[in-house]
Amino acid sequence: MKKKITVYLYPCIAMLLLFVSSLPIYAEILASDIPVSDNPVMVLPVTQICAGAPWPNIVWIHVHDNEETARQTALHALRQIQQGCLLDFRHGGNREVSIQNSQVSYQFDPNRIFTPKGRQGALKCRQGNCTLAQEQLSQIANNFLNQYLIHTHFIVAVHNNHLNGLSVRNYMPGASMAQAMSQIAINPNSDAHDFFYVTTQQAFNFLASRNFNVVLQNNQFVHDDGSLSVWAAQQQIDYINVEAGRGHIATQLAMLAAVWAYMQQYYL
Repeated sequence: MKKKITVYLYPCIAMLLLFVSSLPIYAEILASDIPVSDNPVMVLPVTQICAGAPWPNIVWIHVHDNEETARQTALHALRQIQQGCLLDFRHGGNREVSIQNSQVSYQFDPNRIFTPKGRQGALKCRQGNCTLAQEQLSQIANNFLNQYLIHTHFIVAVHNNHLNGLSVRNYMPGASMAQAMSQIAINPNSDAHDFFYVTTQQAFNFLASRNFNVVLQNNQFVHDDGSLSVWAAQQQIDYINVEAGRGHIATQLAMLAAVWAYMQQYYL
């Protein structure tokens, strides 16, 4: 697939006015905890936090417990919308999930377990029966997908990166993650660490037209690392990752406001 670069010369227009209403109390539903025993049903450490009635086919998700800006901005946005839920992974404030029982001890990046191939590389078996650990990890991932995501039409993920970490520049031609990209829109007046990563042309066009940094995943050639974007593309589910630098609260709120506008136009 031919890669196309689009550069927009105008700064993004913040959409923060969407988030000035009062903050209603939202419900918190504990879905599962980190397993520390020999419970035969393995589950991910997920808390479902709702600001109102859940959307039937839309899911917001936060998987890395050390990315606090993403969590707080997502919860704030949902409180203003007064509808929808966030699937919030809680696992000790760490990036990776650790599981230990009498038979095995292992850990994994929760955003690398959504495909069978990804799980093979994600598992870090520390002690015990590693074959059992692989079986448990498959069960964990499949239970989660079947419970929360398999029937969704649209997924919104929220992530943060750090100063020397991931940015939109990593997806430019010749850069480290260029193979994952089919189109890229860059606003030179915005921070490269604040960008959308999407799986559909529809989402790319909508967000790029609003002068955000946007990467369209190359669904044909992207490396299967088990990430949620790869799984969503395989399932033909619309997926948007709202990726922002740590501490970039105002920018991530503006990005989520754009996602809300996208949802209203195409899904609500």
